[in-house]
Amino acid sequence: MANDSGHSGDVDVVVVGAGVAGLITARELANRGLSTVVVERAEHTGGRVQTEHHHGAYLEHGGIFHTRGYAAMRRLLAEVGLAEDSIATPTGFHAGVRSGDTWRHVDYGSLTGPLLTRALGWSDKISILRAALPALLARPADLGDLTSLQHLDDRPATRGLTTRAATHFTAGPHEFLWGTPSDQLSFAMLAMQLHVFTGELREVRGGVGRFVDAIATGLDVRHGATVRRVVPSPDGVEVHLDGETRPLRARAAVLACPADVAADLWSDAPAPVAEHLRSIEYSRIDYVYLRTREPIELRADGRPVGMEVVTTAEVGGTVMGGIYVANAWAQDGGLLLVTAAQAAHAEDLDDTTLADHLQSHAEKLHPELVGQITDRVVMRHPIYTPTFGPGSIRRLAEARRHLPVNRIDLAGDHMTAPWVEGAIRSGQQAAERIATSLR
Repeated sequence: MANDSGHSGDVDVVVVGAGVAGLITARELANRGLSTVVVERAEHTGGRVQTEHHHGAYLEHGGIFHTRGYAAMRRLLAEVGLAEDSIATPTGFHAGVRSGDTWRHVDYGSLTGPLLTRALGWSDKISILRAALPALLARPADLGDLTSLQHLDDRPATRGLTTRAATHFTAGPHEFLWGTPSDQLSFAMLAMQLHVFTGELREVRGGVGRFVDAIATGLDVRHGATVRRVVPSPDGVEVHLDGETRPLRARAAVLACPADVAADLWSDAPAPVAEHLRSIEYSRIDYVYLRTREPIELRADGRPVGMEVVTTAEVGGTVMGGIYVANAWAQDGGLLLVTAAQAAHAEDLDDTTLADHLQSHAEKLHPELVGQITDRVVMRHPIYTPTFGPGSIRRLAEARRHLPVNRIDLAGDHMTAPWVEGAIRSGQQAAERIATSLR
């Protein structure tokens, strides 16, 4: 059959993956008049950016936060009528960092925050100033795309920092938000973080799943569809699905799935593209939501904080890596998101044991929790966010120079940056490249 463009196939573009990047790709292509279908192996839309409703509370899986630096996301929120539902969290980036037996206050949303915290000495703070200077002088052209800082991709994020500065300044947000040790990350990641994570910390009222649902509205998304391979054809591509004898035929395809999955589906990708996809590693994150009878407030140095971080250096014999205060997500009572520390090897613990350990250690650090916990929900993400180590962003830039190839392209946060803004920008970039190639 022929589609609206006259092509003898099923659709103009098949997008593999219904995460944020895939949905944005399809949305942008549809806005350009191209017919699209999104195929997704899971039964839900959004990938790790998902909101789950549970007994009068909503529980987030990922992509919870955004800031004023998320320019593409803010524009989309306005387009889908959610601009007024982008709300600032009361405590912003203010956190408590465990230092010995004390919670020390630090504001991760500004450079002065780590310089003012009592958790660091003067030598630590001087090392932060020296290390941060090249990052502050850099002017990234796109806060959703790490390639704009690829000239800073030649060193780890912790270079030049004292051990204590590294564990309390860089490791806090990296280990807590992404599940990645700072010494494994590119300095470009730290530099981008300083520009993106400033000002107000914002959430979508009612859960970020509302944003996902809004951008998916009107798109043809087919769940439970597992792709076996994607191959070029004389007039486009063929997308072969499990259980289907006939492939989906299209003028082009965008693989908006994890890097290793994309590498398996695209067996004859150009060498720079294949090298990038095979080099990407993902962090994992395991955590439990603790429902409490009354809202619990956390404080550090006498100031209210929205999160607590127990860095690797401070974990000791505990399992807990941090706490995020999510009271606003519950209709009544309180809600805490408690993460497992990397050193705890949570993947080796069953759900009940993990929940027991995290609850026990949270109660040990906060005795006021004893007798307050009424419910527990364990969340696990073996594949969470891509980790960009030194040199990886240069490989990414080289891979993108070869796209699209044979009407095949890539989208996903592994193509830009490991946050929602990155996923959005990757989808927009892939749509632009594919639309240009089909023009």
